[in-house]
Amino acid sequence: MKSHPRNARIKGDPFVPSRFVFGDAVEEQGLEPYEYVIHTEAPTFVCRLVGMDQTPFDGRDKEGFSSAVLYDERDNLTHYVTNTGFRLFDFNFWSELPTAAELHKVCDEAMQVYQRLQKAYAEREVAPKERDFRVVPTEPLPPAERQRRIAELAAVAAEASGNPIKKMQLPALIQQALLGGDQAVFTEAQLVLQSQPEARELLLGSARDSIAFPEVMRPDGTVVSYELWALPLIFSRAHGGFWWHFPLLERVEPALADALALPENTVLWLSPTIFSSDMLAERSCQSLVHLAAVMDAGCDLAPQEVEAARATYQAASKTHEPQLILCWLPFIVERGKLEMAQVRSHARKALDGAMPLVQQALASEMMFGEAELFSPLPWWEALAAGVHAYNRKRLGLTVAVAVGVNGKPDGVEAVAEYLPEHQAYDVQLLAQDGGKLLGRTPWLLVPDLAPSRIQAWHDLAECLKAADISLREQAPRFH
Repeated sequence: MKSHPRNARIKGDPFVPSRFVFGDAVEEQGLEPYEYVIHTEAPTFVCRLVGMDQTPFDGRDKEGFSSAVLYDERDNLTHYVTNTGFRLFDFNFWSELPTAAELHKVCDEAMQVYQRLQKAYAEREVAPKERDFRVVPTEPLPPAERQRRIAELAAVAAEASGNPIKKMQLPALIQQALLGGDQAVFTEAQLVLQSQPEARELLLGSARDSIAFPEVMRPDGTVVSYELWALPLIFSRAHGGFWWHFPLLERVEPALADALALPENTVLWLSPTIFSSDMLAERSCQSLVHLAAVMDAGCDLAPQEVEAARATYQAASKTHEPQLILCWLPFIVERGKLEMAQVRSHARKALDGAMPLVQQALASEMMFGEAELFSPLPWWEALAAGVHAYNRKRLGLTVAVAVGVNGKPDGVEAVAEYLPEHQAYDVQLLAQDGGKLLGRTPWLLVPDLAPSRIQAWHDLAECLKAADISLREQAPRFH
């Protein structure tokens, strides 16, 4: 585009405006004490609108809607009034003057539109209906029963590759392990198979598929197939604590479905419960096996008891603790309805439509600073992409500060210590000439049923190599 020629006619795309336009106006003291109504068709006019009006007329006390056009002889003005307390006045016409009957008909129609507009405003402001929570079960098994199930799951996985019967039994045992309240069953079973990599990968692959491609059996006996996707989200927060349930996220669903050009009537449900990296690491992603069934039942998943979690969050929020939080907004889609090529072509539109709604939902429950939303991806890819962006964002900022203090990039080395309780490396940037600590940052492992420490280390080493910073590992210290 270029600057508009000074004497050229101003042009615009032709469109038919809404017949009735309602709006406020401002004066020096602020908003004027009435609204304006514009009628864009003949008879074209603008007038003022007020509520709580009690002007007497013959239909004031009638049941149902009643209205009248009145004439003020003293001021030579026409008024339109209703028994619902509205009055239109100060009419200014741009065309031929209508008769009183014509004006009466147009104003009645204006009031009908106005009532629909107010109803739409009210529905927009009201929060979604509160839904039931289903808390993730956490019931450790008796030691003997736990060991029996671990041994059974590991044995079936070990025999599955060469035994079709065992291969058919494996998915059911995996579901039983993941759905139960004892997360140690699956975790210990995959650790038992470390010396049998083929069997271990079969076990982990089947378990990942049960989460990423859930099958939900409804009470009527029908089975629905879904795919689990997510939008990674990184946001800053000046206070301590993290809250995880945001009912207004339901408003993202239609915007996301429209932006991704999903076929009409396709099921897309976004979870109002979001998952942080800490929440996923706590149960090694096993809680996600419940997500699709809970959402399909019209409920919300609660990682822990809601009241206790809220009290903990409120207490932590009173502390000043600057933090950068990585989390994911999971959603389920009917299987086969959303392709990666389709997501890539509509990613920008999806982010533009979802971002303001996500920010509004978060702000309604929790104070936060800046937020960055990433394109939707299948669940396991979304986890990797989110951690990849988060780790580099944190490390890049820490290196920039360290180099600024040290004055030269080649005077910094990195020392990393693995912290199993956090599923992360603690990366320290030290000055090579004296060992002075210049900065430190976590390097997260990608949340998984079996997080890969080796993969995280190689990723960290490559990232630091690109910055010409040497890396060495420090053995964990036990106290």
